[in-house]
Amino acid sequence: MPPFQPAKRLSRLLAGLALLVATPFAIAAPSWQINPTGQGAAGASAVSSVDVGSVGFVQIIPTGPVTPEFTFIEHGAYQLRQADGSPFGSRDITVTYAINGSGNFFDPFALSFTGGSIRIFADPVFDFASAAGNYGADNGTLIGSFSVLNGGLAPTGLVSLQARLDPGSLLAGYLFDAAGNDLSTAANVLLDLGVYNQVTKPTALLVEEIVCGLANYGGNDCLNAPFANSELAYTVADGGTVSLHAVPEPASLGLLLAGLGLIPVGARWRKRT
Repeated sequence: MPPFQPAKRLSRLLAGLALLVATPFAIAAPSWQINPTGQGAAGASAVSSVDVGSVGFVQIIPTGPVTPEFTFIEHGAYQLRQADGSPFGSRDITVTYAINGSGNFFDPFALSFTGGSIRIFADPVFDFASAAGNYGADNGTLIGSFSVLNGGLAPTGLVSLQARLDPGSLLAGYLFDAAGNDLSTAANVLLDLGVYNQVTKPTALLVEEIVCGLANYGGNDCLNAPFANSELAYTVADGGTVSLHAVPEPASLGLLLAGLGLIPVGARWRKRT
């Protein structure tokens, strides 16, 4: 039994902590490009953000019987789609994630993400939401991985998260900036994710593939004891958007600003000359 009655209220307010990436939300971000075949910028589609739809499984762990603090971990799977709901060309772009963080039963907006990983796959077979791999999300080609930096819950109910591309993990030919530069060569690529979500009924497929498979909840034989949602462990469905952008490293940014600062100095020198 949970130590605090607010656990029920927290469950309702969070409506499933799931991220991953209710759709009418767009992250204001520079345009980027994606080519699901991995064959370069020539066949890439320009986007500012990509719709995501997913399922997930949230586990909340109280830190003690007399404290309101808790930690949590969430596992789930996403499918990336165009604004009209259609896939990107001939490949299914999917995501798996494992995210952790902390919170307070008495203050839902104290929720914060403290770590985790996001992995992106390209699959020539459109089998998302199937028993292939884990929910059909991780049986394609792994094209890149990201490590979670931060995130939290806004008063609007938006769950937001930022992650950084793991150095050397992105395959060339898939993701590009607005100018067509391959992001696999960029020094610092950030992923911004924003979703709304809700608790969902745990179907047999969701339990088998996400709860028992991806999250390994209760061990690989968790289907031997039928899973049911509780206040501290529940399945979710969510949707939102994800965007990518490359940012300069702090040292490079400092040089850029210094260079810009020299412009008026040079102009004054030329005027005196």
